[in-house]
Amino acid sequence: MGVLRHMLLTQADVDRLLGAHSLKETENILTELKLTDIIDQGISDGHSMLEAIGAWMRREVEVMSHPIHRVIFHILWLQEDAPLLALLLKQHHNLTRERTEEPTIGISAYDPVALQTLVHKGVSGTLPSHLVAFVEQVKAFDQPSPRTVDTAIANYIANLQLRLARASGSFAIRRFVTHQIDLMNIRTALRLRDEDRKASLPYLLAGGTVSRTGLAGNEKEIATAIARSPMGFSLPADSSETFADPIAFEQAAAHIMAADISAMWNVPLSIEPLFAFAAMTLSHLRLVRTILIAKANAIGPQEIKRMLPPFISATRFL
Repeated sequence: MGVLRHMLLTQADVDRLLGAHSLKETENILTELKLTDIIDQGISDGHSMLEAIGAWMRREVEVMSHPIHRVIFHILWLQEDAPLLALLLKQHHNLTRERTEEPTIGISAYDPVALQTLVHKGVSGTLPSHLVAFVEQVKAFDQPSPRTVDTAIANYIANLQLRLARASGSFAIRRFVTHQIDLMNIRTALRLRDEDRKASLPYLLAGGTVSRTGLAGNEKEIATAIARSPMGFSLPADSSETFADPIAFEQAAAHIMAADISAMWNVPLSIEPLFAFAAMTLSHLRLVRTILIAKANAIGPQEIKRMLPPFISATRFL
Protein backbone atom coordinates (compact mmCIF):
# COMPACT_ATOMS: atom_id res chain seq x y z
CA MET A 1 0.00 0.00 0.00
CA GLY A 2 2.91 2.34 0.67
CA VAL A 3 4.19 1.84 -2.88
CA LEU A 4 0.76 2.33 -4.43
CA ARG A 5 0.07 5.50 -2.45
CA HIS A 6 3.24 7.04 -3.86
CA MET A 7 1.70 6.64 -7.33
CA LEU A 8 -1.13 9.06 -6.49
CA LEU A 9 -1.13 12.84 -6.89
CA THR A 10 0.78 15.26 -4.71
CA GLN A 11 -0.06 18.92 -4.07
CA ALA A 12 2.79 19.86 -6.41
CA ASP A 13 1.18 17.76 -9.16
CA VAL A 14 -2.15 19.53 -8.70
CA ASP A 15 -0.45 22.95 -8.77
CA ARG A 16 1.30 22.05 -12.04
CA LEU A 17 -1.97 20.98 -13.62
CA LEU A 18 -3.71 24.14 -12.44
CA GLY A 19 -0.91 26.33 -13.80
CA ALA A 20 -1.08 24.91 -17.32
CA HIS A 21 -2.00 27.49 -19.97
CA SER A 22 -4.13 25.19 -22.13
CA LEU A 23 -5.80 21.79 -22.26
CA LYS A 24 -2.94 20.43 -24.36
CA GLU A 25 -0.34 21.59 -21.84
CA THR A 26 -2.43 20.06 -19.04
CA GLU A 27 -2.46 16.71 -20.85
CA ASN A 28 1.31 16.92 -21.45
CA ILE A 29 1.90 17.54 -17.74
CA LEU A 30 -0.38 14.64 -16.88
CA THR A 31 1.82 12.27 -18.92
CA GLU A 32 4.84 13.33 -16.80
CA LEU A 33 3.30 12.47 -13.42
CA LYS A 34 3.77 9.23 -11.47
CA LEU A 35 0.01 8.71 -11.75
CA THR A 36 0.38 7.90 -15.45
CA ASP A 37 3.58 5.82 -15.23
CA ILE A 38 1.54 2.64 -14.95
CA ILE A 39 -0.50 3.06 -18.16
CA ASP A 40 0.24 2.83 -21.88
CA GLN A 41 2.52 5.78 -22.65
CA GLY A 42 0.99 6.06 -26.11
CA ILE A 43 -2.25 7.47 -24.65
CA SER A 44 -2.29 11.26 -24.97
CA ASP A 45 -5.96 12.19 -24.49
CA GLY A 46 -6.58 13.26 -20.90
CA HIS A 47 -9.90 11.49 -20.38
CA SER A 48 -8.51 8.28 -21.91
CA MET A 49 -5.61 8.46 -19.47
CA LEU A 50 -8.01 8.73 -16.55
CA GLU A 51 -9.98 5.75 -17.81
CA ALA A 52 -6.77 3.69 -18.05
CA ILE A 53 -5.69 4.74 -14.54
CA GLY A 54 -9.07 3.72 -13.17
CA ALA A 55 -8.80 0.32 -14.82
CA TRP A 56 -5.29 -0.13 -13.36
CA MET A 57 -6.51 0.78 -9.86
CA ARG A 58 -9.38 -1.69 -10.08
CA ARG A 59 -7.02 -4.49 -11.14
CA GLU A 60 -4.68 -3.72 -8.24
CA VAL A 61 -7.32 -3.80 -5.51
CA GLU A 62 -8.98 -6.92 -6.92
CA VAL A 63 -5.66 -8.80 -7.14
CA MET A 64 -4.84 -7.90 -3.53
CA SER A 65 -8.27 -8.69 -2.07
CA HIS A 66 -9.92 -12.04 -1.40
CA PRO A 67 -12.57 -12.92 -4.03
CA ILE A 68 -15.37 -12.86 -1.45
CA HIS A 69 -14.44 -9.27 -0.53
CA ARG A 70 -14.31 -7.84 -4.05
CA VAL A 71 -18.02 -7.06 -4.07
CA ILE A 72 -17.39 -4.57 -1.23
CA PHE A 73 -15.74 -2.26 -3.78
CA HIS A 74 -19.12 -1.98 -5.51
CA ILE A 75 -19.81 0.67 -2.86
CA LEU A 76 -17.46 2.85 -4.91
CA TRP A 77 -18.12 1.46 -8.39
CA LEU A 78 -21.91 1.97 -8.06
CA GLN A 79 -21.35 5.72 -8.05
CA GLU A 80 -20.41 5.41 -11.73
CA ASP A 81 -23.44 3.24 -12.57
CA ALA A 82 -26.01 5.68 -11.18
CA PRO A 83 -25.81 8.39 -13.92
CA LEU A 84 -26.08 5.85 -16.75
CA LEU A 85 -28.95 4.01 -15.06
CA ALA A 86 -30.76 7.33 -14.55
CA LEU A 87 -30.34 8.27 -18.21
CA LEU A 88 -31.54 4.87 -19.47
CA LEU A 89 -34.65 4.85 -17.28
CA LYS A 90 -35.48 8.45 -18.19
CA GLN A 91 -35.16 7.51 -21.85
CA HIS A 92 -37.63 4.68 -21.23
CA HIS A 93 -40.13 7.21 -19.86
CA ASN A 94 -39.37 9.79 -22.61
CA LEU A 95 -37.92 12.24 -20.09
CA THR A 96 -34.75 13.10 -22.03
CA ARG A 97 -33.90 15.27 -25.00
CA GLU A 98 -33.20 13.64 -28.33
CA ARG A 99 -29.51 14.55 -28.29
CA THR A 100 -28.77 13.75 -24.66
CA GLU A 101 -25.24 12.34 -24.41
CA GLU A 102 -24.54 9.28 -22.33
CA PRO A 103 -22.40 10.01 -19.26
CA THR A 104 -18.76 9.02 -19.32
CA ILE A 105 -18.41 5.69 -17.55
CA GLY A 106 -15.27 5.16 -15.52
CA ILE A 107 -15.27 2.16 -13.20
CA SER A 108 -18.68 0.52 -13.00
CA ALA A 109 -20.08 -2.30 -10.91
CA TYR A 110 -22.11 -3.60 -13.85
CA ASP A 111 -21.37 -3.76 -17.58
CA PRO A 112 -22.83 -0.61 -19.23
CA VAL A 113 -23.91 -2.63 -22.28
CA ALA A 114 -25.70 -5.11 -20.03
CA LEU A 115 -27.52 -2.24 -18.32
CA GLN A 116 -28.61 -0.86 -21.69
CA THR A 117 -29.83 -4.29 -22.78
CA LEU A 118 -31.77 -4.73 -19.53
CA VAL A 119 -33.55 -1.38 -19.73
CA HIS A 120 -34.23 -1.25 -23.45
CA LYS A 121 -34.84 -4.93 -24.21
CA GLY A 122 -35.70 -6.46 -20.84
CA VAL A 123 -32.89 -9.04 -21.13
CA SER A 124 -31.28 -9.56 -17.70
CA GLY A 125 -28.32 -11.73 -18.72
CA THR A 126 -26.03 -12.22 -15.73
CA LEU A 127 -27.13 -9.08 -13.88
CA PRO A 128 -28.23 -9.69 -10.25
CA SER A 129 -31.91 -10.30 -9.54
CA HIS A 130 -32.22 -7.29 -7.21
CA LEU A 131 -31.08 -4.95 -10.00
CA VAL A 132 -33.43 -6.57 -12.53
CA ALA A 133 -36.36 -6.24 -10.10
CA PHE A 134 -35.53 -2.58 -9.42
CA VAL A 135 -35.34 -1.70 -13.12
CA GLU A 136 -38.68 -3.37 -13.78
CA GLN A 137 -40.19 -1.48 -10.86
CA VAL A 138 -39.03 1.91 -12.17
CA LYS A 139 -40.06 1.07 -15.73
CA ALA A 140 -43.58 0.45 -14.37
CA PHE A 141 -43.84 3.95 -12.86
CA ASP A 142 -46.86 5.86 -14.15
CA GLN A 143 -45.74 9.17 -15.69
CA PRO A 144 -42.86 9.85 -13.30
CA SER A 145 -40.92 13.11 -13.17
CA PRO A 146 -37.13 13.18 -13.69
CA ARG A 147 -36.75 13.89 -9.97
CA THR A 148 -38.83 10.82 -9.10
CA VAL A 149 -36.57 8.59 -11.22
CA ASP A 150 -33.40 10.14 -9.77
CA THR A 151 -34.67 9.65 -6.22
CA ALA A 152 -35.61 6.01 -6.85
CA ILE A 153 -32.11 5.32 -8.18
CA ALA A 154 -30.43 7.19 -5.33
CA ASN A 155 -32.43 5.15 -2.80
CA TYR A 156 -31.60 1.88 -4.53
CA ILE A 157 -27.87 2.70 -4.69
CA ALA A 158 -27.76 3.91 -1.07
CA ASN A 159 -29.57 0.81 0.25
CA LEU A 160 -27.25 -1.47 -1.71
CA GLN A 161 -24.18 0.41 -0.46
CA LEU A 162 -25.41 0.09 3.13
CA ARG A 163 -25.91 -3.66 2.74
CA LEU A 164 -22.41 -4.03 1.31
CA ALA A 165 -20.92 -1.87 4.07
CA ARG A 166 -22.54 -4.02 6.76
CA ALA A 167 -21.31 -7.16 5.03
CA SER A 168 -17.76 -5.78 5.04
CA GLY A 169 -17.62 -5.99 8.84
CA SER A 170 -15.81 -2.64 8.85
CA PHE A 171 -17.03 0.19 11.06
CA ALA A 172 -14.95 2.67 9.03
CA ILE A 173 -16.57 1.63 5.73
CA ARG A 174 -20.06 1.81 7.29
CA ARG A 175 -19.26 5.32 8.54
CA PHE A 176 -18.00 6.29 5.07
CA VAL A 177 -21.31 5.19 3.50
CA THR A 178 -23.57 6.79 6.12
CA HIS A 179 -21.66 10.06 5.80
CA GLN A 180 -22.15 9.93 2.03
CA ILE A 181 -25.90 9.54 2.59
CA ASP A 182 -25.94 12.38 5.12
CA LEU A 183 -24.16 14.74 2.73
CA MET A 184 -26.46 13.81 -0.17
CA ASN A 185 -29.48 14.47 2.07
CA ILE A 186 -28.12 17.84 3.21
CA ARG A 187 -27.58 18.87 -0.43
CA THR A 188 -31.14 17.81 -1.26
CA ALA A 189 -32.56 19.54 1.83
CA LEU A 190 -30.85 22.82 0.95
CA ARG A 191 -32.25 22.69 -2.58
CA LEU A 192 -35.77 21.99 -1.27
CA ARG A 193 -35.74 24.19 1.84
CA ASP A 194 -38.45 26.49 0.44
CA GLU A 195 -40.82 23.61 -0.32
CA ASP A 196 -43.47 22.06 1.90
CA ARG A 197 -42.19 19.44 4.38
CA LYS A 198 -44.43 16.68 2.98
CA ALA A 199 -43.25 17.47 -0.54
CA SER A 200 -39.53 17.35 0.26
CA LEU A 201 -39.43 14.37 2.68
CA PRO A 202 -39.82 11.66 -0.04
CA TYR A 203 -36.64 12.89 -1.72
CA LEU A 204 -34.44 12.29 1.34
CA LEU A 205 -32.62 8.97 1.63
CA ALA A 206 -32.87 6.56 4.54
CA GLY A 207 -29.74 5.26 6.27
CA GLY A 208 -27.99 8.45 7.34
CA THR A 209 -27.36 9.80 10.83
CA VAL A 210 -29.21 13.10 10.36
CA SER A 211 -32.99 13.04 10.93
CA ARG A 212 -34.84 13.10 7.60
CA THR A 213 -37.79 14.83 9.26
CA GLY A 214 -35.50 17.55 10.57
CA LEU A 215 -33.91 18.03 7.17
CA ALA A 216 -37.33 18.43 5.53
CA GLY A 217 -37.70 21.98 6.82
CA ASN A 218 -36.32 25.48 6.55
CA GLU A 219 -32.66 26.43 6.91
CA LYS A 220 -32.86 26.84 10.69
CA GLU A 221 -34.49 23.42 11.10
CA ILE A 222 -31.87 21.86 8.83
CA ALA A 223 -29.05 23.36 10.92
CA THR A 224 -30.71 22.11 14.12
CA ALA A 225 -31.11 18.58 12.74
CA ILE A 226 -27.43 18.49 11.77
CA ALA A 227 -26.29 19.86 15.14
CA ARG A 228 -28.25 17.13 16.97
CA SER A 229 -26.67 14.35 14.89
CA PRO A 230 -23.15 12.88 14.83
CA MET A 231 -22.61 14.95 11.67
CA GLY A 232 -22.76 18.04 13.87
CA PHE A 233 -19.21 17.29 15.07
CA SER A 234 -17.92 17.42 11.48
CA LEU A 235 -19.66 20.47 10.02
CA PRO A 236 -19.07 24.07 11.21
CA ALA A 237 -21.01 25.04 14.34
CA ASP A 238 -22.44 28.05 12.49
CA SER A 239 -23.56 26.54 9.20
CA SER A 240 -25.21 29.68 7.76
CA GLU A 241 -22.16 30.75 5.72
CA THR A 242 -21.47 27.16 4.64
CA PHE A 243 -25.07 26.73 3.47
CA ALA A 244 -25.05 30.07 1.63
CA ASP A 245 -22.03 29.12 -0.50
CA PRO A 246 -22.29 25.76 -2.34
CA ILE A 247 -18.51 25.68 -2.83
CA ALA A 248 -17.92 26.20 0.91
CA PHE A 249 -20.28 23.33 1.67
CA GLU A 250 -18.56 21.02 -0.82
CA GLN A 251 -15.19 21.88 0.74
CA ALA A 252 -16.54 20.98 4.19
CA ALA A 253 -18.02 17.77 2.76
CA ALA A 254 -14.69 16.86 1.17
CA HIS A 255 -12.92 17.25 4.52
CA ILE A 256 -15.40 14.83 6.12
CA MET A 257 -14.92 12.19 3.45
CA ALA A 258 -11.13 12.65 3.53
CA ALA A 259 -11.13 12.06 7.28
CA ASP A 260 -13.15 8.87 6.77
CA ILE A 261 -10.71 7.65 4.14
CA SER A 262 -7.62 8.49 6.19
CA ALA A 263 -8.95 6.44 9.13
CA MET A 264 -8.77 3.31 6.95
CA TRP A 265 -5.16 3.58 5.76
CA ASN A 266 -3.34 1.79 8.55
CA VAL A 267 -5.64 -1.07 9.56
CA PRO A 268 -3.58 -4.22 8.89
CA LEU A 269 -5.02 -7.52 7.73
CA SER A 270 -8.27 -5.93 6.57
CA ILE A 271 -9.89 -4.67 3.38
CA GLU A 272 -9.88 -1.10 4.69
CA PRO A 273 -6.48 0.07 3.27
CA LEU A 274 -7.48 -1.25 -0.17
CA PHE A 275 -10.84 0.51 0.08
CA ALA A 276 -9.10 3.72 1.13
CA PHE A 277 -6.69 3.48 -1.81
CA ALA A 278 -9.56 2.95 -4.25
CA ALA A 279 -11.60 5.82 -2.77
CA MET A 280 -8.59 8.15 -2.80
CA THR A 281 -7.73 7.25 -6.40
CA LEU A 282 -11.30 7.94 -7.52
CA SER A 283 -11.24 11.32 -5.76
CA HIS A 284 -7.98 12.20 -7.57
CA LEU A 285 -9.43 11.11 -10.91
CA ARG A 286 -12.51 13.29 -10.34
CA LEU A 287 -10.26 16.22 -9.47
CA VAL A 288 -8.18 15.82 -12.64
CA ARG A 289 -11.32 15.36 -14.73
CA THR A 290 -12.65 18.65 -13.34
CA ILE A 291 -9.39 20.39 -14.27
CA LEU A 292 -9.46 18.94 -17.81
CA ILE A 293 -13.04 20.09 -18.37
CA ALA A 294 -12.26 23.54 -16.98
CA LYS A 295 -9.14 23.91 -19.16
CA ALA A 296 -11.15 22.86 -22.22
CA ASN A 297 -13.51 25.76 -21.42
CA ALA A 298 -10.63 28.25 -20.89
CA ILE A 299 -11.38 28.81 -17.19
CA GLY A 300 -8.54 30.48 -15.31
CA PRO A 301 -6.42 28.71 -12.66
CA GLN A 302 -7.74 30.74 -9.72
CA GLU A 303 -11.36 30.08 -10.64
CA ILE A 304 -10.64 26.37 -11.11
CA LYS A 305 -8.89 26.27 -7.73
CA ARG A 306 -11.95 27.80 -6.10
CA MET A 307 -14.16 25.13 -7.67
CA LEU A 308 -12.04 22.18 -6.54
CA PRO A 309 -12.56 20.41 -3.21
CA PRO A 310 -9.63 20.48 -0.77
CA PHE A 311 -6.88 18.20 -2.00
CA ILE A 312 -5.74 15.51 0.43
CA SER A 313 -2.48 13.85 -0.53
CA ALA A 314 -2.21 10.14 0.19
CA THR A 315 1.47 10.52 1.14
CA ARG A 316 0.57 12.45 4.30
CA PHE A 317 -0.73 9.23 5.84
CA LEU A 318 2.45 7.20 5.30
